Amino acid sequence: MSLRRAKLSKLLMEEIARLLSRELKDPRLVDTVITHVELSQDMSRARVYFTTLQEGKEEEAKNALEHAKAFIRAQLLKGLKIKKIPELEFVFDRELKRMERIWERL
Repeated sequence: MSLRRAKLSKLLMEEIARLLSRELKDPRLVDTVITHVELSQDMSRARVYFTTLQEGKEEEAKNALEHAKAFIRAQLLKGLKIKKIPELEFVFDRELKRMERIWERL
């Protein structure tokens, strides 16, 4: 991954996490954590991976994030000094939950 893409991914992750904790008041997003962001080669699309601290709340959180997508993009455009905000796609981070289950068994 190029340095520019890596920096933008990190910046998007931090800013979306900040929006979740401070700006979005949707109760379905309580205990939702952004785990990482992957940008496409041309940086026009961003996959935003998330997890929930409570089991069984994944679909609710995904629906809430999809509902808030336009607001999140507008806030990113205001807060970040970049010309174009990538299209956001929210994806539940299944790998992290799988690793948690393995860790619990150990």
